[in-house]
Amino acid sequence: MPTSTTAKNTTRPSWPAPRRCNWPGRYLTQVRQYDLAYTALSHAITDARRTGDTLTAASGVIGMCWLLLRQGRLDEAEQLATQTADVIEPRLSRATPDECAAWGWLALRAAAAAGRNNRPQEARHYHRVATTAAAAVGREHTGSFFRHWTTFGPLTVGMKGVEDAMILGDARTVVRKSSEDAMSPKAWKHTGRPSDDNWNRHRLDVARAHTRTGDLTTAMDELAGVRHASPEWLRHQRMAAETMQEILKKRKRTLTADMREMADHLGAVG
Repeated sequence: MPTSTTAKNTTRPSWPAPRRCNWPGRYLTQVRQYDLAYTALSHAITDARRTGDTLTAASGVIGMCWLLLRQGRLDEAEQLATQTADVIEPRLSRATPDECAAWGWLALRAAAAAGRNNRPQEARHYHRVATTAAAAVGREHTGSFFRHWTTFGPLTVGMKGVEDAMILGDARTVVRKSSEDAMSPKAWKHTGRPSDDNWNRHRLDVARAHTRTGDLTTAMDELAGVRHASPEWLRHQRMAAETMQEILKKRKRTLTADMREMADHLGAVG
């Protein structure tokens, strides 16, 4: 398994050591403690490889790719994701949902890196791979190796497609796709529920898209919904602060109390 070459439950889960390192690695990435996150994830990947736990090692790589993305190390993230995906690529006719999910998430990480690196053709290719993996899974799957942090399935891949459109600056496509029934909570009965983090991240893309298209009221509604669901998570999202700054600059009338309160929560300055 390749590794990068550069640097509400009150009971404590009894996870194997590699999984215990995976979880704090993701949290530390979230709060931008990147050096500590790198150490935790590197140890998790190494330990999982040593014990032959391929899926947990892949989960660590997925987390490492996210860390690299947040640091802007896009070439490294794409290379690590694709190399690992090649190693674990399953035979879909007999693959388990866990195996398909790991492969699909690596493809999503590669797509995110390529899209942010102005490589839209490659990003579309990786997204097609993720779509294939999601079709094999069928609905949102809570994998045994990542059950504490995410899901994978057609809805997650669809939300990441919306994210890709926002990265390319296509706000109208984001607004259109996000309003489709298949992307709404009404569809969760059939698609399964996505992880809270992925759903919240999707709503931030939608908020930014509405801001770019001039619908500031709907943008604020989206931000308010995410804040109600995950206030501390939102506080650490740079995109939320940037979106709020755009709202403050575009607002021609006096700011509402909700706008001032949200700006204060996010540390945004117009």
